[in-house]
Amino acid sequence: MHELAACAARSGGLAVTDKRHFSILLVDDDATVVRALARILDEFTPMRFASSGTDALRLSRESAPDLVLLDVELPDINGFDLCRMFKSEVALADVPIMFMTSHDSLQMETLGLQIGAVDFISKPPHAPLVAARVRTHHRMKEMSETLTQAISMDYLTGTANRSRLLQALNQECLRARRSGSPFALLLMSIDALDVYRRQYGEHAQDDCLRAVADRLRTLARRPADLLAHCELGTFGLLLPETSAAGALALSQRAIREIDAMNIANENSPSAPHVTLTVGIASCDRIHVAAEISNAPSLHTHAMPDDLMRAAKHAVDTAQGRGGHQAVIVNVSTWRSAGIDAVLQ
Repeated sequence: MHELAACAARSGGLAVTDKRHFSILLVDDDATVVRALARILDEFTPMRFASSGTDALRLSRESAPDLVLLDVELPDINGFDLCRMFKSEVALADVPIMFMTSHDSLQMETLGLQIGAVDFISKPPHAPLVAARVRTHHRMKEMSETLTQAISMDYLTGTANRSRLLQALNQECLRARRSGSPFALLLMSIDALDVYRRQYGEHAQDDCLRAVADRLRTLARRPADLLAHCELGTFGLLLPETSAAGALALSQRAIREIDAMNIANENSPSAPHVTLTVGIASCDRIHVAAEISNAPSLHTHAMPDDLMRAAKHAVDTAQGRGGHQAVIVNVSTWRSAGIDAVLQ
């Protein structure tokens, strides 16, 4: 165990500027094998080490690796059983597992593939073969990420689409439930977009949507902030770690930013230029003075669909007041009755 820790420390001290970001977890209680694999796979980072199945599960639950190199024979848990444990957990089920074994057995390899392993390598590891196979899995991950990004993109504006926003919102709900931290969802709707389209045409409308998206994108500065085009002329912005007051301030800034673009919309009832109305669903325990009175309620740990409906209710309320403004709903203080009736 001390030898493995020393190996991890030495690997962690290497320069990583030219390394490929591909998280590998090496699971083996043989320090000689671990050192050999660490040298062979030095081009990848981060690399972590576990000498037991228990440690491997703990490390993976803390941060799921991109690839696990797993010894079949471990001191506490059989490698095949550990693989089954990975596949039974939602967060780890898709992590590719490459078995390592000194046994040349067709039955063992067949079993490993049947329970979900992606590959087998022999021990002692043959450097060129191991490096080639790991590079293949790295390329597969890059291709998968590219495809996922393409599927989750709104091609008109270059932002995320509604499906991607709901996925991120679900993840944020789960994270906030564990940490208790605030977050907010903004729905930002372009006022009188139908008026704009009738006067200037669909091509001009598309240009307007792209320009507004580009300006709103400047507000989503943090890596976890996510801007999405949810439906024609309506953008969603997910803001993790953001209080109600912070979400309201950002919404007001968004309104000013779109005003400053001065895109003509002469027949709009709110202003002679393109304007924005913002509805905010805030998961924040602090009561906000701008909260809608007589609004229905949601549980503090609301689900994504609930938050979307809450933000939509806020948008509708703001538009009912003439638009070109922001309205906030503090989800944690809503009352429980009547949401369906209000949102019909």
